[in-house]
This record gives sequence, C-alpha cells and structure tokens, in this order.
Amino acid sequence: MEQSKLVERLEGYRRRNSANHCYVNRDLYRLFYSRDLYIIAYNSVKSNDGAETSGADGTSLHGFCEEWITELISSMRDESYQPQPNRTTMIPKKNGKMRKLSFPNGKDKLVQEAIRLILECIYEPTFSNLSYGFRPKRSTQGAIAEAETWKGTIWFIEGDISACFDEIDHRILETILLERINDERFIRLINKILKAGYFDLQHTLQRTKTGNAQGSCCSPILCNIYLDKLDSFIENIIKTDTIGVYRRQNSDYAKARYQYRKAVSNGSDTNSIKQLKCAMGNLPSSDRYDPNFRRVRYVRYADDCAPRRRVQATRIVA
Repeated sequence: MEQSKLVERLEGYRRRNSANHCYVNRDLYRLFYSRDLYIIAYNSVKSNDGAETSGADGTSLHGFCEEWITELISSMRDESYQPQPNRTTMIPKKNGKMRKLSFPNGKDKLVQEAIRLILECIYEPTFSNLSYGFRPKRSTQGAIAEAETWKGTIWFIEGDISACFDEIDHRILETILLERINDERFIRLINKILKAGYFDLQHTLQRTKTGNAQGSCCSPILCNIYLDKLDSFIENIIKTDTIGVYRRQNSDYAKARYQYRKAVSNGSDTNSIKQLKCAMGNLPSSDRYDPNFRRVRYVRYADDCAPRRRVQATRIVA
C-alpha cells in the first residue's frame, strides 16, 4: 500500500467520524499489515523528545530498519506480537511529588504511534471543544485563554484527577472503545499494550492490571478517550443548568445611581457629586447572586479541569 493510499484511508476514517459522531469503525487491524504505516509512525515520532530513549531491552528508534517492519507485520498477521515490559524511572513534579515515566523499546514505540495515528482519526473529530490536553493545535495557553473569557465569574473550582493515568480501568476503557470500534483484533492489540507491564526501579517485573503508562505514544489519546465521558457529562450539565438572559439589577447599585442622579439634578456641590459617582462605580451593576441567572463554564487540560460554579462542581464530584 503506497503512503498516499494509506493516508487517504486514514483520512477516510476521519471524514466519516466527522460526519457521524456515532460511526462504528471496522477493519482497522489490517492497517498494521502495511509497511507504510510503520514508516509514517517512525517519521511522526523520530524528532520527539525521548524518541532515542531506550526501552528495557536497550533498543530505541535509532535501530529502525526494514527488518523491524517485516518482523512486525509477520507478528501482526498471526497475532503473535507481544509488547515488551517498559523501563521506568521516577521524575519530580512541580508539587514536589514524583511521577512514574515509562520507556517502551523501539518496536513498541512504532506500534504505539501507529495506534495513536488511527485513534486520532476516529476520536479527534468528536472530542469536546473544551478539552485542550494532548491534542493537535491545542495547548495550555488555549485552555487559559478559554478561562479568561469567563466574565463575571464568582467561583472557580480546580479539579486534579489523582493518579489519573495510573488508575484508568482497562475494562471501562475497552467498553468505551467498543462503542466506536468493531474490530476485536485491534482492541486486543490495545489491551496488549496496556497490560505489557514494566520493570520497577529494582528491576522487578510488574504486571499492569490498571493504568495507562505515561511515556507511551498512545497513552495521551487513550486518556482523552477515557475522560471524554467526563467532558460529555459536564457539557450536559451546562445545557440544563444555563438559565436566564440577563442578571437582575443590583439593588444597592440602583439606589446609588438614584442618589447620584438626584444630586446632579438638584445642582449639589461638586465634591458630593464626585463622592456619589465614586460610590456608584464601586458597586456591580448586576446581582451576581441572582438565582434566576446561571452560567456553568468548564475547561479541561489532560487530568486538570476547572468547573466554574461551586454548586455544579459539587454535583460533578458526587
């Protein structure tokens, strides 16, 4: 399969999923029989940070060659492909805690990136516009810019899903994938990646029953697929809990404005008028606590999210 044909096939999946957000995708696994898929995957990740980092067996993308592709295609055809356990290390986070980072070997990186390319064609067209983490042409700056448009905000609730990558339930993730993917071999391949395990700092093999290894090429999009259910849930809250067109007028502001206008009309002294105008300017013109006006805002970057109102945030957590 020529690269142009493969790219067109991948774009075909993207178009169909853009047109129909409930489209069920089939015959994905056969894409792994194409040499071009691995070449595209290699070109996609070869310049990334960590591309040359070796896995537990000492191999990295530096060893990429035609022989690798031949071996991978052969193992994909009879489903004998088995990803190797990852090498892991601990790196410090900004909050002083430590984060586990995984390093797959060279061949596994190729397969993981190929999976990511396919999943991106399926899910990227349907992800929430309020999700900014690990997505093309989206960033933390975009998430911040979104939050800065929230005028008149009273409550900000920051949510950080504790150990999100480590606690992803494989069965739930598989159930979510099966809603849009009807290809048992492709689902089995993803499960192999998830359950590959890792060598801890004592070089002891640890099997993974839950979690999504940070450092895997496909882990960010799998996390977004998992958390897209959260995005949809909150978007439904936004639709049902948005009420009112305008906030009612602040009664204290109305009184201050009346006194100011009366002073102007009666020709009061300049200092009195200035004081009344200043007092009026220090008050909000609308009632921020109007029960008949409600707006819910939300933005998510990876496993960090920010619902805007306290009541709605409480409902989300519950």
